[in-house]
Amino acid sequence: MRKYLLTVSLAVLAAASVSLLAVRSEASASGSGDPRIAVLQTQVKTLQAQVKKLQKYERTDYQQIGLAFAGDTCLAAITADLLQGTWIAIDQATGKTTFGPQTQVNDYGNCGQLASPAVPRTSPITAPPSISPLLPLIQWMHIG
Repeated sequence: MRKYLLTVSLAVLAAASVSLLAVRSEASASGSGDPRIAVLQTQVKTLQAQVKKLQKYERTDYQQIGLAFAGDTCLAAITADLLQGTWIAIDQATGKTTFGPQTQVNDYGNCGQLASPAVPRTSPITAPPSISPLLPLIQWMHIG
């Protein structure tokens, strides 16, 4: 009989412990038992808003970096055209073939991607060179 009472007592004690833990877990989960939960929830909301804002900034930064890359590539290509136009003009003025035929460098379509204003690239290379192909690019850079 003693063994029976001991077993029942242990069972009741175990059941009480489990139910007490379950009640404490529910209270902790709801946040009503610990005032720190409300503070943490406020901090999480603030951090989520900050992350959303930073993600927006990141998208804008990537767009601006892409535009800057396109503008720089176009600038390099137009500058190469002007430099080679100088070499063509020297060959024409001297009547000698010092520099020989010139070939446009690839701008990988970046000049064509620039708009408002459009930045056309003249083809073939013109001699004598003129800064006029740079003017729309300068305007695009100023507006952009």
